[in-house]
Amino acid sequence: MDEPRYIILHGHFYQPPRQSPWTGLITDEPSAAPFANWNERILSECYGANAHAQSMNGHVVHIHNNYSQLNFDFGPTLIAWLQMHGKVAYRAIKQGDELSVENRSDHGNAMAQSYNHSILPLLDERSRQLQIEWGIQDFVYRFGRRPEGLWLPECAADDDSLESIARAGFKFVILASDQGRFSSAGREAGPFLWRREDSSLAIFRFDRELAGYVAFSDVMHDGAKLAESLAQTALGLAPGAALLVATDGETFGHHKRPGAAELARTFQILAQREDVVVTNCGEYLAKHPAAGTFFMEGATSWSCGHGIERWRSNCGCRLDAHSSQEWRGPFREAMEFVKNHADAVYERFAGQLTKDPWGALRDSAILFVNPMPAARQDFFVKHKVRDDDAQEGLLRLFEMERAAHTTLTSCAWFFDDFGGPEGRVALRWAARAVELAAEVAADIEHELIERLRRIHSNRREIGDAATLYLSVKTREARGRV
Repeated sequence: MDEPRYIILHGHFYQPPRQSPWTGLITDEPSAAPFANWNERILSECYGANAHAQSMNGHVVHIHNNYSQLNFDFGPTLIAWLQMHGKVAYRAIKQGDELSVENRSDHGNAMAQSYNHSILPLLDERSRQLQIEWGIQDFVYRFGRRPEGLWLPECAADDDSLESIARAGFKFVILASDQGRFSSAGREAGPFLWRREDSSLAIFRFDRELAGYVAFSDVMHDGAKLAESLAQTALGLAPGAALLVATDGETFGHHKRPGAAELARTFQILAQREDVVVTNCGEYLAKHPAAGTFFMEGATSWSCGHGIERWRSNCGCRLDAHSSQEWRGPFREAMEFVKNHADAVYERFAGQLTKDPWGALRDSAILFVNPMPAARQDFFVKHKVRDDDAQEGLLRLFEMERAAHTTLTSCAWFFDDFGGPEGRVALRWAARAVELAAEVAADIEHELIERLRRIHSNRREIGDAATLYLSVKTREARGRV
Protein backbone atom coordinates (compact mmCIF):
# COMPACT_ATOMS: atom_id res chain seq x y z
CA MET A 1 0.00 0.00 0.00
CA ASP A 2 1.28 3.45 -0.91
CA GLU A 3 2.40 5.78 1.85
CA PRO A 4 -0.41 8.25 2.67
CA ARG A 5 -0.22 11.91 1.80
CA TYR A 6 0.26 14.36 4.65
CA ILE A 7 -1.56 17.58 5.50
CA ILE A 8 -0.11 20.39 7.60
CA LEU A 9 -2.31 23.34 8.52
CA HIS A 10 -0.41 26.30 9.98
CA GLY A 11 -1.87 29.25 11.88
CA HIS A 12 0.22 32.38 12.38
CA PHE A 13 -1.21 34.14 15.45
CA TYR A 14 -0.14 37.72 15.96
CA GLN A 15 -1.33 41.12 17.18
CA PRO A 16 0.64 44.36 17.41
CA PRO A 17 1.72 45.35 20.94
CA ARG A 18 -1.23 47.58 21.80
CA GLN A 19 -0.35 47.99 25.48
CA SER A 20 1.21 51.13 26.88
CA PRO A 21 5.01 50.90 27.25
CA TRP A 22 4.62 52.76 30.55
CA THR A 23 1.73 50.91 32.23
CA GLY A 24 1.38 47.66 30.30
CA LEU A 25 -2.35 48.39 29.87
CA ILE A 26 -4.38 48.78 26.70
CA THR A 27 -6.53 51.89 26.53
CA ASP A 28 -10.17 51.53 25.49
CA GLU A 29 -10.67 50.97 21.76
CA PRO A 30 -14.31 51.86 20.93
CA SER A 31 -14.11 50.16 17.53
CA ALA A 32 -13.76 46.80 19.34
CA ALA A 33 -17.14 47.17 21.11
CA PRO A 34 -18.70 45.48 22.95
CA PHE A 35 -15.20 44.54 24.14
CA ALA A 36 -12.79 46.98 25.75
CA ASN A 37 -10.11 46.52 23.08
CA TRP A 38 -9.28 44.42 20.06
CA ASN A 39 -7.14 41.96 21.99
CA GLU A 40 -10.10 41.15 24.22
CA ARG A 41 -12.41 40.77 21.24
CA ILE A 42 -10.07 38.49 19.30
CA LEU A 43 -9.41 36.47 22.47
CA SER A 44 -13.13 35.72 22.64
CA GLU A 45 -13.65 35.09 18.94
CA CYS A 46 -10.44 33.21 18.17
CA TYR A 47 -7.81 32.39 20.79
CA GLY A 48 -10.28 31.17 23.38
CA ALA A 49 -12.64 29.70 20.78
CA ASN A 50 -9.87 27.44 19.44
CA ALA A 51 -9.08 26.29 22.98
CA HIS A 52 -12.53 24.74 23.31
CA ALA A 53 -13.93 24.47 19.77
CA GLN A 54 -17.23 22.62 19.56
CA SER A 55 -18.29 20.15 16.88
CA MET A 56 -21.42 18.02 16.60
CA ASN A 57 -21.60 14.27 16.00
CA GLY A 58 -25.30 13.55 15.87
CA HIS A 59 -26.66 14.85 19.15
CA VAL A 60 -23.26 14.68 20.86
CA VAL A 61 -21.16 17.82 21.26
CA HIS A 62 -17.39 17.30 21.16
CA ILE A 63 -14.97 19.85 22.61
CA HIS A 64 -11.65 20.15 20.77
CA ASN A 65 -8.38 21.89 21.52
CA ASN A 66 -7.47 22.89 17.97
CA TYR A 67 -3.92 23.72 19.07
CA SER A 68 -3.26 19.98 19.45
CA GLN A 69 -3.76 19.52 15.68
CA LEU A 70 -2.73 22.87 14.20
CA ASN A 71 0.88 23.69 13.37
CA PHE A 72 1.14 27.20 14.85
CA ASP A 73 3.19 30.12 16.07
CA PHE A 74 2.26 32.93 18.48
CA GLY A 75 3.91 36.32 18.47
CA PRO A 76 5.84 36.74 21.75
CA THR A 77 4.19 40.07 22.52
CA LEU A 78 0.72 38.54 21.95
CA ILE A 79 1.29 35.41 23.99
CA ALA A 80 2.66 37.51 26.85
CA TRP A 81 -0.65 39.37 26.88
CA LEU A 82 -2.56 36.06 26.80
CA GLN A 83 -0.56 34.81 29.78
CA MET A 84 -1.95 37.71 31.81
CA HIS A 85 -5.40 38.27 30.30
CA GLY A 86 -6.35 35.04 28.51
CA LYS A 87 -5.25 32.35 30.92
CA VAL A 88 -7.64 29.64 29.67
CA ALA A 89 -6.48 30.09 26.09
CA TYR A 90 -2.85 30.33 27.21
CA ARG A 91 -3.06 27.00 29.04
CA ALA A 92 -4.74 25.38 26.03
CA ILE A 93 -2.01 26.62 23.69
CA LYS A 94 0.68 25.09 25.89
CA GLN A 95 -1.34 21.90 26.38
CA GLY A 96 -1.89 21.61 22.63
CA ASP A 97 1.85 21.65 22.06
CA GLU A 98 2.41 19.12 24.87
CA LEU A 99 -0.16 16.75 23.34
CA SER A 100 1.43 17.05 19.91
CA VAL A 101 4.86 16.25 21.37
CA GLU A 102 3.33 13.08 22.85
CA ASN A 103 1.44 12.09 19.71
CA ARG A 104 3.85 13.15 16.99
CA SER A 105 7.15 11.48 17.79
CA ASP A 106 8.39 14.23 20.15
CA HIS A 107 7.76 16.99 17.62
CA GLY A 108 5.52 19.78 18.88
CA ASN A 109 3.08 21.84 16.86
CA ALA A 110 4.40 25.17 18.15
CA MET A 111 7.01 27.14 16.24
CA ALA A 112 8.94 30.14 17.50
CA GLN A 113 8.71 33.63 16.04
CA SER A 114 11.29 36.40 16.02
CA TYR A 115 10.43 38.67 18.91
CA ASN A 116 9.01 41.95 17.58
CA HIS A 117 7.59 40.95 14.18
CA SER A 118 10.11 43.19 12.43
CA ILE A 119 11.21 42.45 8.86
CA LEU A 120 14.41 40.45 9.35
CA PRO A 121 16.10 41.28 6.01
CA LEU A 122 15.80 44.99 6.87
CA LEU A 123 17.71 44.60 10.15
CA ASP A 124 21.47 44.73 10.60
CA GLU A 125 23.08 41.45 11.58
CA ARG A 126 23.26 42.20 15.29
CA SER A 127 19.61 43.30 15.53
CA ARG A 128 18.54 40.25 13.54
CA GLN A 129 20.41 37.95 15.90
CA LEU A 130 18.81 39.69 18.86
CA GLN A 131 15.32 39.29 17.45
CA ILE A 132 15.92 35.59 16.86
CA GLU A 133 17.50 34.98 20.26
CA TRP A 134 14.74 36.82 22.11
CA GLY A 135 12.21 34.71 20.21
CA ILE A 136 13.99 31.52 21.28
CA GLN A 137 14.09 32.55 24.94
CA ASP A 138 10.40 33.43 24.92
CA PHE A 139 9.55 30.06 23.34
CA VAL A 140 11.67 27.97 25.72
CA TYR A 141 10.13 29.68 28.74
CA ARG A 142 6.59 29.02 27.54
CA PHE A 143 6.86 25.59 25.93
CA GLY A 144 9.73 24.05 27.88
CA ARG A 145 11.67 22.87 24.83
CA ARG A 146 13.90 24.23 22.09
CA PRO A 147 11.99 25.27 18.97
CA GLU A 148 12.64 23.40 15.73
CA GLY A 149 11.14 25.97 13.38
CA LEU A 150 10.97 29.75 13.18
CA TRP A 151 8.11 31.70 11.65
CA LEU A 152 9.42 34.68 9.70
CA PRO A 153 7.30 37.83 10.01
CA GLU A 154 5.55 38.34 6.65
CA CYS A 155 7.64 35.34 5.50
CA ALA A 156 10.31 37.94 4.72
CA ALA A 157 13.68 36.33 4.04
CA ASP A 158 16.98 36.60 2.24
CA ASP A 159 20.18 34.57 2.40
CA ASP A 160 21.60 36.57 5.31
CA SER A 161 18.51 36.12 7.46
CA LEU A 162 18.31 32.40 6.65
CA GLU A 163 21.94 32.04 7.68
CA SER A 164 21.27 33.77 11.01
CA ILE A 165 18.33 31.43 11.60
CA ALA A 166 20.33 28.33 10.74
CA ARG A 167 23.23 29.38 12.97
CA ALA A 168 20.76 29.85 15.84
CA GLY A 169 20.00 26.11 15.64
CA PHE A 170 16.68 26.04 13.78
CA LYS A 171 15.83 23.18 11.45
CA PHE A 172 13.21 24.76 9.20
CA VAL A 173 11.25 27.82 8.14
CA ILE A 174 8.07 28.31 6.09
CA LEU A 175 7.84 30.39 2.92
CA ALA A 176 5.13 30.92 0.31
CA SER A 177 5.15 28.82 -2.84
CA ASP A 178 6.14 31.80 -5.01
CA GLN A 179 9.20 32.73 -2.94
CA GLY A 180 12.64 31.59 -4.12
CA ARG A 181 13.21 28.71 -6.50
CA PHE A 182 14.30 25.11 -6.15
CA SER A 183 15.67 22.06 -7.90
CA SER A 184 13.44 19.27 -6.76
CA ALA A 185 15.58 16.12 -7.07
CA GLY A 186 12.30 14.30 -7.79
CA ARG A 187 10.37 15.97 -4.97
CA GLU A 188 7.47 18.20 -5.96
CA ALA A 189 6.32 19.70 -2.68
CA GLY A 190 9.37 19.94 -0.43
CA PRO A 191 10.79 20.50 2.04
CA PHE A 192 13.82 21.65 0.07
CA LEU A 193 17.34 22.19 1.34
CA TRP A 194 18.88 25.66 1.56
CA ARG A 195 22.65 25.82 2.11
CA ARG A 196 25.24 28.50 2.61
CA GLU A 197 28.77 27.45 3.51
CA ASP A 198 28.36 25.34 6.68
CA SER A 199 24.74 26.45 7.36
CA SER A 200 21.59 24.69 6.16
CA LEU A 201 17.81 24.87 6.64
CA ALA A 202 14.80 22.96 5.42
CA ILE A 203 12.39 25.21 3.51
CA PHE A 204 8.72 24.30 3.68
CA ARG A 205 6.55 26.08 1.12
CA PHE A 206 2.84 26.58 1.67
CA ASP A 207 0.22 26.28 -1.06
CA ARG A 208 -0.59 29.91 -1.83
CA GLU A 209 -3.79 29.19 -3.75
CA LEU A 210 -5.28 27.09 -0.96
CA ALA A 211 -4.14 29.60 1.65
CA GLY A 212 -6.07 32.30 -0.19
CA TYR A 213 -9.07 29.99 -0.45
CA VAL A 214 -9.08 29.50 3.33
CA ALA A 215 -8.55 33.19 4.08
CA PHE A 216 -10.87 34.86 1.57
CA SER A 217 -13.63 32.42 0.56
CA ASP A 218 -16.54 31.12 2.64
CA VAL A 219 -14.99 27.67 3.08
CA MET A 220 -14.45 28.27 6.81
CA HIS A 221 -18.22 28.14 7.15
CA ASP A 222 -18.12 24.44 6.21
CA GLY A 223 -15.44 22.24 7.78
CA ALA A 224 -16.47 19.25 5.69
CA LYS A 225 -15.91 21.23 2.50
CA LEU A 226 -12.48 22.35 3.72
CA ALA A 227 -11.53 18.80 4.69
CA GLU A 228 -12.49 17.55 1.22
CA SER A 229 -10.55 20.34 -0.51
CA LEU A 230 -7.44 19.61 1.53
CA ALA A 231 -7.69 15.85 1.02
CA GLN A 232 -8.25 16.06 -2.73
CA THR A 233 -5.38 18.50 -3.22
CA ALA A 234 -3.07 16.31 -1.12
CA LEU A 235 -4.07 13.19 -3.07
CA GLY A 236 -2.90 14.92 -6.21
CA LEU A 237 0.64 14.80 -4.82
CA ALA A 238 2.99 11.83 -4.85
CA PRO A 239 2.67 9.25 -2.05
CA GLY A 240 4.42 10.50 1.08
CA ALA A 241 4.29 14.16 0.02
CA ALA A 242 2.96 16.88 2.31
CA LEU A 243 0.46 19.62 1.56
CA LEU A 244 1.12 22.71 3.69
CA VAL A 245 -1.44 25.49 4.04
CA ALA A 246 -0.55 28.57 6.12
CA THR A 247 -2.73 31.53 7.01
CA ASP A 248 -3.30 34.06 9.77
CA GLY A 249 -4.48 32.16 12.83
CA GLU A 250 -7.11 34.83 13.42
CA THR A 251 -8.89 33.44 10.34
CA PHE A 252 -10.15 30.67 12.60
CA GLY A 253 -12.83 32.54 14.52
CA HIS A 254 -12.12 36.27 14.14
CA HIS A 255 -11.95 36.93 10.39
CA LYS A 256 -14.29 33.97 9.85
CA ARG A 257 -16.69 33.81 12.77
CA PRO A 258 -17.46 30.04 12.71
CA GLY A 259 -13.81 29.30 11.92
CA ALA A 260 -12.79 27.67 15.21
CA ALA A 261 -15.71 25.22 15.23
CA GLU A 262 -15.32 24.43 11.53
CA LEU A 263 -11.58 23.92 11.93
CA ALA A 264 -12.30 21.35 14.63
CA ARG A 265 -14.76 19.68 12.26
CA THR A 266 -12.12 19.65 9.52
CA PHE A 267 -9.62 17.89 11.78
CA GLN A 268 -12.27 15.42 12.95
CA ILE A 269 -13.18 14.45 9.37
CA LEU A 270 -9.56 14.17 8.21
CA ALA A 271 -8.76 11.91 11.19
CA GLN A 272 -11.30 9.38 9.89
CA ARG A 273 -9.52 8.99 6.55
CA GLU A 274 -6.76 6.48 5.87
CA ASP A 275 -5.35 8.08 2.72
CA VAL A 276 -4.25 11.34 4.39
CA VAL A 277 -2.57 12.06 7.73
CA VAL A 278 -2.55 15.37 9.59
CA THR A 279 0.91 16.13 10.98
CA ASN A 280 3.21 19.03 11.79
CA CYS A 281 6.37 20.33 10.15
CA GLY A 282 8.76 18.90 12.72
CA GLU A 283 7.42 15.35 12.52
CA TYR A 284 7.23 15.39 8.75
CA LEU A 285 10.79 16.69 8.41
CA ALA A 286 12.09 13.98 10.75
CA LYS A 287 10.56 11.30 8.53
CA HIS A 288 11.17 13.02 5.19
CA PRO A 289 14.47 14.96 5.31
CA ALA A 290 14.88 17.99 3.07
CA ALA A 291 16.05 17.21 -0.45
CA GLY A 292 16.92 19.05 -3.61
CA THR A 293 18.26 22.60 -3.44
CA PHE A 294 16.52 25.84 -2.55
CA PHE A 295 17.78 29.18 -3.85
CA MET A 296 16.97 32.68 -2.65
CA GLU A 297 16.87 35.37 -5.33
CA GLY A 298 17.16 38.46 -3.20
CA ALA A 299 14.88 39.54 -0.37
CA THR A 300 11.30 38.35 -0.64
CA SER A 301 8.08 38.16 1.38
CA TRP A 302 4.58 36.71 1.09
CA SER A 303 2.73 40.04 1.20
CA CYS A 304 4.68 42.35 -1.11
CA GLY A 305 5.11 41.77 -4.82
CA HIS A 306 8.24 43.93 -4.75
CA GLY A 307 10.30 41.89 -2.31
CA ILE A 308 10.33 43.76 1.00
CA GLU A 309 9.71 47.28 -0.30
CA ARG A 310 6.34 47.56 1.43
CA TRP A 311 8.17 48.25 4.68
CA ARG A 312 10.44 51.02 3.41
CA SER A 313 9.13 52.62 0.21
CA ASN A 314 6.15 53.61 -1.92
CA CYS A 315 6.24 50.33 -3.84
CA GLY A 316 2.59 50.40 -4.91
CA CYS A 317 1.28 47.81 -2.41
CA ARG A 318 -1.81 49.42 -0.88
CA LEU A 319 -5.54 48.97 -0.33
CA ASP A 320 -6.73 52.39 -1.49
CA ALA A 321 -5.55 53.25 -4.99
CA HIS A 322 -5.97 56.96 -4.26
CA SER A 323 -3.61 57.00 -1.27
CA SER A 324 0.10 57.76 -1.27
CA GLN A 325 2.75 55.83 0.61
CA GLU A 326 5.54 58.36 0.22
CA TRP A 327 5.51 58.44 4.03
CA ARG A 328 6.88 54.90 4.32
CA GLY A 329 10.54 55.68 3.60
CA PRO A 330 10.95 58.68 5.95
CA PHE A 331 8.81 57.02 8.62
CA ARG A 332 11.15 54.03 8.61
CA GLU A 333 14.17 56.33 8.70
CA ALA A 334 12.70 58.10 11.74
CA MET A 335 12.12 54.83 13.61
CA GLU A 336 15.58 53.59 12.68
CA PHE A 337 16.97 56.89 13.97
CA VAL A 338 15.42 56.07 17.37
CA LYS A 339 16.67 52.47 17.37
CA ASN A 340 20.17 53.41 16.27
CA HIS A 341 20.35 56.02 19.01
CA ALA A 342 19.21 53.45 21.60
CA ASP A 343 21.82 50.99 20.34
CA ALA A 344 24.54 53.64 20.67
CA VAL A 345 23.40 54.55 24.18
CA TYR A 346 23.44 50.90 25.18
CA GLU A 347 26.92 50.41 23.73
CA ARG A 348 28.21 53.45 25.59
CA PHE A 349 26.77 52.76 29.05
CA ALA A 350 26.11 49.00 29.40
CA GLY A 351 29.82 48.22 29.36
CA GLN A 352 30.16 50.21 32.57
CA LEU A 353 27.66 47.89 34.27
CA THR A 354 28.58 44.42 33.00
CA LYS A 355 31.65 42.83 31.42
CA ASP A 356 29.60 41.26 28.62
CA PRO A 357 27.00 43.84 27.53
CA TRP A 358 26.11 42.04 24.29
CA GLY A 359 25.67 38.71 26.06
CA ALA A 360 23.54 40.35 28.72
CA LEU A 361 21.32 41.98 26.10
CA ARG A 362 20.90 38.67 24.26
CA ASP A 363 19.85 37.00 27.50
CA SER A 364 17.59 39.82 28.63
CA ALA A 365 14.39 38.42 27.07
CA ILE A 366 14.00 36.09 30.04
CA LEU A 367 13.42 39.20 32.15
CA PHE A 368 10.63 40.28 29.77
CA VAL A 369 8.81 36.94 29.94
CA ASN A 370 9.49 35.71 33.47
CA PRO A 371 8.43 38.23 36.14
CA MET A 372 9.59 36.10 39.08
CA PRO A 373 12.30 37.64 41.32
CA ALA A 374 14.26 34.39 41.10
CA ALA A 375 14.64 34.85 37.34
CA ARG A 376 16.11 38.30 37.86
CA GLN A 377 18.42 37.01 40.58
CA ASP A 378 19.66 34.15 38.39
CA PHE A 379 20.23 36.55 35.52
CA PHE A 380 22.41 38.91 37.53
CA VAL A 381 24.34 36.04 39.12
CA LYS A 382 25.07 34.67 35.65
CA HIS A 383 26.30 38.05 34.45
CA LYS A 384 28.10 38.87 37.71
CA VAL A 385 26.23 42.12 38.34
CA ARG A 386 25.97 42.43 42.12
CA ASP A 387 25.57 46.16 42.70
CA ASP A 388 21.92 47.22 43.06
CA ASP A 389 22.42 50.45 41.13
CA ALA A 390 24.14 48.59 38.30
CA GLN A 391 21.28 46.09 38.16
CA GLU A 392 18.68 48.85 38.00
CA GLY A 393 20.70 50.67 35.34
CA LEU A 394 20.88 47.58 33.16
CA LEU A 395 17.15 46.93 33.51
CA ARG A 396 16.44 50.45 32.26
CA LEU A 397 18.79 49.95 29.32
CA PHE A 398 17.14 46.62 28.47
CA GLU A 399 13.73 48.31 28.56
CA MET A 400 15.07 51.03 26.27
CA GLU A 401 16.32 48.49 23.76
CA ARG A 402 13.08 46.53 23.81
CA ALA A 403 11.10 49.72 23.19
CA ALA A 404 13.46 50.73 20.38
CA HIS A 405 13.08 47.36 18.64
CA THR A 406 9.29 47.58 18.96
CA THR A 407 9.30 50.74 16.83
CA LEU A 408 10.13 48.54 13.82
CA THR A 409 7.12 46.24 14.22
CA SER A 410 6.14 45.47 10.62
CA CYS A 411 2.45 46.37 10.77
CA ALA A 412 3.26 50.08 11.11
CA TRP A 413 4.15 50.03 7.38
CA PHE A 414 1.73 47.42 6.07
CA PHE A 415 -1.36 49.57 5.60
CA ASP A 416 -2.00 52.70 3.58
CA ASP A 417 -1.28 55.27 6.29
CA PHE A 418 0.70 55.64 9.51
CA GLY A 419 -2.28 57.31 11.18
CA GLY A 420 -3.98 54.02 12.04
CA PRO A 421 -3.54 52.01 15.26
CA GLU A 422 -0.40 50.29 13.95
CA GLY A 423 1.52 53.51 13.26
CA ARG A 424 0.51 54.82 16.65
CA VAL A 425 2.04 51.73 18.24
CA ALA A 426 5.41 52.53 16.65
CA LEU A 427 5.25 56.17 17.77
CA ARG A 428 4.24 55.22 21.30
CA TRP A 429 7.22 52.91 21.71
CA ALA A 430 9.53 55.43 20.05
CA ALA A 431 8.54 57.98 22.69
CA ARG A 432 9.33 55.46 25.42
CA ALA A 433 12.73 54.58 23.93
CA VAL A 434 13.65 58.25 23.58
CA GLU A 435 12.59 58.95 27.16
CA LEU A 436 14.67 56.09 28.59
CA ALA A 437 17.72 57.00 26.52
CA ALA A 438 17.49 60.59 27.78
CA GLU A 439 17.99 59.36 31.34
CA VAL A 440 21.67 58.78 30.61
CA ALA A 441 22.43 60.55 27.32
CA ALA A 442 21.46 63.55 25.21
CA ASP A 443 17.75 63.91 24.49
CA ILE A 444 17.04 63.41 20.77
CA GLU A 445 13.31 64.14 20.87
CA HIS A 446 13.62 67.56 19.23
CA GLU A 447 15.45 66.05 16.25
CA LEU A 448 12.96 63.18 16.06
CA ILE A 449 10.05 65.63 15.97
CA GLU A 450 11.75 67.60 13.18
CA ARG A 451 12.05 64.37 11.17
CA LEU A 452 8.44 63.46 11.84
CA ARG A 453 7.27 66.96 10.89
CA ARG A 454 8.23 66.24 7.25
CA ILE A 455 6.05 63.10 7.06
CA HIS A 456 2.48 63.78 5.93
CA SER A 457 -0.59 61.59 6.35
CA ASN A 458 -3.21 60.80 3.72
CA ARG A 459 -5.77 61.77 6.35
CA ARG A 460 -6.35 65.51 6.77
CA GLU A 461 -7.29 65.16 10.43
CA ILE A 462 -3.92 63.51 11.19
CA GLY A 463 -1.69 66.09 9.56
CA ASP A 464 1.96 65.14 9.99
CA ALA A 465 3.68 62.42 12.00
CA ALA A 466 5.03 64.90 14.55
CA THR A 467 1.52 66.03 15.45
CA LEU A 468 0.44 62.42 15.85
CA TYR A 469 3.54 61.60 17.93
CA LEU A 470 2.83 64.47 20.34
CA SER A 471 -0.85 63.53 20.51
CA VAL A 472 -0.02 59.90 21.32
CA LYS A 473 2.52 60.96 23.94
CA THR A 474 0.05 63.39 25.58
CA ARG A 475 -2.63 60.70 25.74
CA GLU A 476 -0.19 58.28 27.35
CA ALA A 477 0.79 60.90 29.94
CA ARG A 478 -2.87 61.48 30.84
CA GLY A 479 -3.36 57.73 31.22
CA ARG A 480 -0.57 57.59 33.80
CA VAL A 481 -2.03 60.36 35.99
